[in-house]
Amino acid sequence: YGLAALCVVFIAGAVTSVAVLRSKGVLEPSVLRALVLSKQERNWLDALHTRGPEKPAAKPARGASEEEVLERIAEMANADRATRLVSDIKLQKQGLDERETELERQWSEYRLARTDLERLQSQLEARQARIVDEKRDQAGEQARWAAAQLSESNWIAQLGEAEKARYADQAKLFEQMKDQAWASLRRFQPREIARYLALMDAKKAARVLVAAEQDPEYGDLTPVIHREMLRLDLSGQSPNQSERLATLYSFMPAEAVLPYLREASAQEVAEIMIAMETGGQEKKRAQLLEALRVDNSNRELEVRRLLNEARPQTAQAEGPR
Repeated sequence: YGLAALCVVFIAGAVTSVAVLRSKGVLEPSVLRALVLSKQERNWLDALHTRGPEKPAAKPARGASEEEVLERIAEMANADRATRLVSDIKLQKQGLDERETELERQWSEYRLARTDLERLQSQLEARQARIVDEKRDQAGEQARWAAAQLSESNWIAQLGEAEKARYADQAKLFEQMKDQAWASLRRFQPREIARYLALMDAKKAARVLVAAEQDPEYGDLTPVIHREMLRLDLSGQSPNQSERLATLYSFMPAEAVLPYLREASAQEVAEIMIAMETGGQEKKRAQLLEALRVDNSNRELEVRRLLNEARPQTAQAEGPR
């Protein structure tokens, strides 16, 4: 406590001394400067307080200002050029995007066109294959027609000269009449009609039979013509009439053949089918069997049974190929 009291006494004395000195003017700024500063320093401070206003700062040289302006202009020009470059790049990118879209559209059109071409090519190939099949069928039909013509020629050669000439001339007239031939032939008896049909071209005779089947007033007599053609033996040597009828029926639609077979026995129909198969007319034979199935399934089964029974005999008669 003694030290604290001593400090308090000391501080109080210092404050009292400062107050006394200040009241006497000893602590004025001018007195203190006189005590601290030298005379030269005091004179410099007095001159500093008494000097006039300072002159304005000198303007920069003209050359330096122009250089700055040029630099600024160059910076602005570079900035403008950079802006234009950015704009050009954006335009180029937009153009490339549009070009890419156009290329994608063209590629899609190309793929569609290629698909169409492939489909067209497939259609053309299918059509070409169908044409080849039709040509093959036509070639087979022409070959059968030629064989039928040769067979008919050989068969007609065996007729008597006078009778052959008379019937042959009349048959040629009916051939020239084409679709009108049946209008004249329908006036004859079935036996005479069968005789003329036997002397006519196979294709033209088939057309006459089709016309006869379509004649509403003569439809019931078509089976009679079939029987007469089976019994016909102009050569006197009893040739196989089933083969000749098979050739004739091969040129007719299956539906047009059915009326002629309506009253024929299953054995007669089977013999005609066998003759068709032997003559290479499998397609027409299959069509005729299908027509028989639709018309009378029981009769078709009986014909097939006879065909199956006759098949080993036919194969044995033909021998190894």
